[in-house]
Amino acid sequence: MRFRILGVLLLAGVLIVFIATQFLGRPAPINVTVQGGRATVGATAPDFTTQTLDGTPVRLSQYRSKPVVLNFWATWCVPCQDEMPLIQRASDIYKGQGLIVLAVNYQQTSTSSMKAFLRKVDVKFPAVYDPAGQIAAAYGVNVGLPVTVFIDRFGKVNFIQVGQMSNVILQQHLQPIL
Repeated sequence: MRFRILGVLLLAGVLIVFIATQFLGRPAPINVTVQGGRATVGATAPDFTTQTLDGTPVRLSQYRSKPVVLNFWATWCVPCQDEMPLIQRASDIYKGQGLIVLAVNYQQTSTSSMKAFLRKVDVKFPAVYDPAGQIAAAYGVNVGLPVTVFIDRFGKVNFIQVGQMSNVILQQHLQPIL
C-alpha cells in the first residue's frame, strides 16, 4: 500500500514538473491586431498593434508624421542577418530626420532566440512580435524573407522590397520617405 501511494505521489510530482516546464519561459500571450486591409504601394499602410520584445506596446499609427521602415525577418533567415546591419546604419544616420525602423519578427515567440539574433547582428532598433503572422499577412509577407516596407510621413506605403537589399537599394527607397 505504501509503495502504491509513493508511486502515485511520484507520478503526480513528475507530471507537475513536466507541466511547469512547458509553461515557464513562454511569453505572456501577445495581442496583435491589424486593421486596414492589405498593403499596396500608394495606399495607407495597414495599422497594427503588437509589442516589442521587452513588452512595450506599439501601434504603427503612433508614428504618423515620421518615415517608417518595417523589416520582416526571422532568426533562421540568413539574408535577414546580412541586411540588418545596413538597416541599422541607416537608422543611425537618419534618426535625426525622424526615421523609425521596426523589425517585425515572422511567427516566432522565443524572446531569447530573437534577442540573441539581434545582438549577433548588432541591431538596436525595436523588434516586435507577430507570432501568428497577422501583420505579415496584411503586408503580403510569407516565408520569402526578408521583406522591407517603406512608409512615408503620411502613412502611405511608398515601396515594398521583397528579398535582401543592398545599401544602394536601401538608400534609393529611403530618400523619398525622408
